[in-house]
Amino acid sequence: MGFRFRVLKQDPVDAWLAETFPQQDLLRAEMTAELRRCPVLLTDPPNKSYFGHVVELAIGLALCDQSPYPPLFHCLDPGLTTRLLTMAGYQPTIAGAAGYSAARRSGPAVRPAHLFTAASRLANVRILLNEFDRHYSDAAPCTRYVLEQYPHLLHGHPRQTYQTRHAFRIVWSSYSSGFHDALRTYGPATAQLPLLDGHRHADFLLGTTVLEVKSGRLDENHYLDELIRQILTYALLAHHDGHHVTHVAVYATRYQRLLRYRLDELTNQLAGNPIDLTATGAELAALIRSEPRRRSAA
Repeated sequence: MGFRFRVLKQDPVDAWLAETFPQQDLLRAEMTAELRRCPVLLTDPPNKSYFGHVVELAIGLALCDQSPYPPLFHCLDPGLTTRLLTMAGYQPTIAGAAGYSAARRSGPAVRPAHLFTAASRLANVRILLNEFDRHYSDAAPCTRYVLEQYPHLLHGHPRQTYQTRHAFRIVWSSYSSGFHDALRTYGPATAQLPLLDGHRHADFLLGTTVLEVKSGRLDENHYLDELIRQILTYALLAHHDGHHVTHVAVYATRYQRLLRYRLDELTNQLAGNPIDLTATGAELAALIRSEPRRRSAA
């Protein structure tokens, strides 16, 4: 019997990051120590990917002053968009206006149950939109048509939604205990920041801080290694795109920790020597542009 072995090639971007920043194990060790400082939230949602979408979207709806996530809301009719935004604490800025573009935050007090409803609906839109985006160039019209024909898809599976709501209550209680106020001090929030013409998307830009939200496990090295690659990539691309970025941060909801690092100090430490952020960001951008594009609708 013959055996064939397939050699798995390392992703070129991952290989470049490993070569450019060979001291990433220092940050991994620091993160590991920080994540052990607080009790881990005991949440066990049935679909961890869906739960992650819900938490991220809820945080975006809570942080942004102007209605976020246009690719998602543009898949919904104006009436439903207005209802969801109202539940999330937004109101039209023009009397009688309806829809996405006219909504701004009306006040800080939003009921968590209402916020969960809005975020969970948008999570289902995002999942459907991303699925179409993998196969079609006109993902948004396809998503809108399917939701018009099958509106029940917005609600998801009842049991999954119920169990996700329970896990969300636990996380949101922790988030509201001080993390929301801390994130607000970083500056105005932009959610789902497109980078390099949409080749990558950062969860948030808060003032001059690029923020990544993680709702899942970070108790093994490969989870942390992936996270470190993400924050380095997003921060360098944001700098390359002309955003004034001074810090990178991670909000690990499960571990109740908010970690924040100065970008220049972090990159110099992980590189082992001072680096030029502009030149390094341009090199990374060129490498990503040379690869097949990762399509992501939202």
